[in-house]
Amino acid sequence: MNGAIRKHIQKSSKGDFVSSFQLVKIFSGELGEKFVDDVAANEYRKKAIEQLEPSKLRITNIKIINFKGFSDLELSFSEKTTVLVGNNGCGKSSVLEGIKKSMTHLISRLSTNSTNGDLIEEHEIKNNCDFSTIVFNYSLNGVNFSMELSQGSSLSSVKRKGKYTEITDLTSLFKQANDLYSDFNFPLLASYTVDRANDVTTKDIDKSDEIRDSHIWNKAKAYEKSTTGKADFKIFFRWFKELIEDENSENSEAKSIRILIEQKERDLNSPLIKSIIKKSNKSEIENDAIEQYKNEIKELKNRLESLTSQNNLSLDITRSAIYSFLKGFSNLKLSRKPLDLTICKGDEQFSVLQLSQGEKSILALVADIARRLTLLNPSLSNPLDGTGIVLIDEIDLHLHPSWQQKIIKRLEETFKNIQFIVTTHSPQVCHTIDSENIWLIKEGAKFKAPKGVRGAVSSWVLENLFEVEERPPEDQYTQLLKEYKELVHEDDYDSKYALEVRRKLINHFGRDYDVLIELDLYIENKEWEKGLEESK
Repeated sequence: MNGAIRKHIQKSSKGDFVSSFQLVKIFSGELGEKFVDDVAANEYRKKAIEQLEPSKLRITNIKIINFKGFSDLELSFSEKTTVLVGNNGCGKSSVLEGIKKSMTHLISRLSTNSTNGDLIEEHEIKNNCDFSTIVFNYSLNGVNFSMELSQGSSLSSVKRKGKYTEITDLTSLFKQANDLYSDFNFPLLASYTVDRANDVTTKDIDKSDEIRDSHIWNKAKAYEKSTTGKADFKIFFRWFKELIEDENSENSEAKSIRILIEQKERDLNSPLIKSIIKKSNKSEIENDAIEQYKNEIKELKNRLESLTSQNNLSLDITRSAIYSFLKGFSNLKLSRKPLDLTICKGDEQFSVLQLSQGEKSILALVADIARRLTLLNPSLSNPLDGTGIVLIDEIDLHLHPSWQQKIIKRLEETFKNIQFIVTTHSPQVCHTIDSENIWLIKEGAKFKAPKGVRGAVSSWVLENLFEVEERPPEDQYTQLLKEYKELVHEDDYDSKYALEVRRKLINHFGRDYDVLIELDLYIENKEWEKGLEESK
């Protein structure tokens, strides 16, 4: 046994997941036949699974070749939040689309027996190129897992294939863990496009009962439609409704347990059983039968309590997530006649359908993430602390600027262990993020944000990060202001023309406009200097 293996064994015994996973690969034959040991491989596989909790899944970087508008682009991502900015058509959404493709391969392997996933389509290959390749690097508790999508054009003679071995290893760890521990926590993988903001409508509520088999809420269900781009309010409403029905004893599983308890308690209180209990000379068989009955009732009650406690926890956690984003909101509840979901805004109760587009957009997004995390993390006291990766395109969509300033902070505070990769056109979003976590995408290349974005005024961010002038350059008042500044600094401020321009600017901006006040101070200083010169 070589020194490297011994070192891994020592680290593994101290709880190091990376070493345990390396030993699985070594004893499975990765370093050659002489190290193959099936017993040891299985031992360290089990140890790696035990050390996997709490898990931390991240995408560390992506390399894009000949995909859509990109020739060669490599991006690294922050463990918390990465923001992509750039003009329309620069490729921000294409980066998210590429990542989403890789997610579909992870999801199919985690939630089904399939290995299918989205591939690069021929129309996505960059013009005049023979192929397109995207390489993804994921990290799970410090271990790297790569994946490659590759597609040749129909006219290319070279056949290209993707590489999925390592992400199959990654997902196998979770599935094997689930075989050993049914409540093992799984990572969230979700993508939200601009379509997530489609209006929440009465159809989402009225047609929620059309969802079939919806009472089977499990980890696999948490991945259903998670990369379609939409925050599926219809599914959320059905899930929320069923949790409340469980709470109120109306749903199938809770109801069937209660029926069993009532039936067994009736049997136990029947005249025949009561007469046996009163007997002083009960046989051992009679005693055992009665004790077994009592134990069965106790187990059923424990099961019911566990079920209702879990449902109550899910409801409370989902509500608290929504309230953390929608400040001043409370009392999210189900209304039965008519069927609706209502929420208090201040002291007034509203249907969620009556909320503004921005409020509905936030509610649907947060509710969708919270629901999925609750299903994926059955053993966490707070499922919102589950790990995962979430993509959000145009995160500022439909949000008031004050909400844009708070959205990233609230996402990070509410979903502490989620990695967010988002795009935006908003300076208000960006000046809450460190410069090193912002990428400017321009002309198929990446550029780091200038230093000092976080905490900067929006106009500075607009000009220095987004490369947009703080004033509309073609507007007549922008041009007048520019002209007046030049006149003032050329000391021509008291000319008839300059005074006329100043009058127009005061009429438009007001006398207290900060730029005009600044220019007035300049003029006063100049007049004071002139007075000094004349008095000499």
